[in-house]
Amino acid sequence: MTSDGKVFIGCNVENACYNLGVCAERTAVLKAVSEGYKSFTAISIASDLQDQFISPCGACRQVMREFGTDWDVFLSKPDGTYVQMTVDELLPMSFGPDDLKRKKVFSIQNGY
Repeated sequence: MTSDGKVFIGCNVENACYNLGVCAERTAVLKAVSEGYKSFTAISIASDLQDQFISPCGACRQVMREFGTDWDVFLSKPDGTYVQMTVDELLPMSFGPDDLKRKKVFSIQNGY
């Protein structure tokens, strides 16, 4: 959900070559970004697993992190139960856009 309440729905896009598939979380976030949204308040992740809450993969966590650390992540089960966390709790000590602006110890001259 974007900060103004708009909801984007994603789905898994499977591929026979597993690493070319795209998870629902990234589909939803990237769909929102493609329509100009960059501020989020929550994302809900659902699956058909009965005995455990589904959790986003590392790639999805990093994509979510690009848009902040304090938005809510709801991990749910088919029976309607859920666990509420934040992006920061899912990806502690994360690397994000602000890290790219930090002062560097030295610069490498590459001749270009």
